[in-house]
Amino acid sequence: MNTAMKQRLVGTVVIGCLAIIFIPALLDGEGVSSPEMTSSMPVPPPMPEVPVIQQERPVITADTIRSSDTQTDTQSATERPAATPQDTASADSPPPAPERPKLNNAGIPATWTVRLGSFGEKANADGLVSRLREQGYTGFSRPINSSRGPLTGVYVGPVLTEAEAGSLQRKLASEFELEGVVVQFFIEELEQ
Repeated sequence: MNTAMKQRLVGTVVIGCLAIIFIPALLDGEGVSSPEMTSSMPVPPPMPEVPVIQQERPVITADTIRSSDTQTDTQSATERPAATPQDTASADSPPPAPERPKLNNAGIPATWTVRLGSFGEKANADGLVSRLREQGYTGFSRPINSSRGPLTGVYVGPVLTEAEAGSLQRKLASEFELEGVVVQFFIEELEQ
């Protein structure tokens, strides 16, 4: 081998060794520093305090009426002088007291619904329920076992008194041309 060739080979080996030593030192990023990051987000505004509302049970007038009060009212009415026709004409008579809901054995008010129909096809029942809801009524359906087999009943309600249910029945009969029947509403028990 000639000398020039040996020098080239030795030079290549030396450059390779230097590259092995210095290239990792250059590429490890030790000498490079990243720019400092500063936050330019503003401080969030303070949140206003939300007032805490204490819930209170409303006073139910049926809870406050005592039997002694009703006896006193009856006695005082019999002791008062009879009203003259002029007095009754000038005095505004108070509206009649609304019918009070009846309580069941558990102390829960008995409620009433209007059953508008019973359908063999659930799709027909669902269609009527949709129409009722579009008109703003509280419509729902329930399965009914009948002598003709399983049916789906469509109901509107519930309301607290049978008189309200009767009024609702007449209103629905005029709007939907369905007679309907007033029935007592029972909460279905969930199957376990």
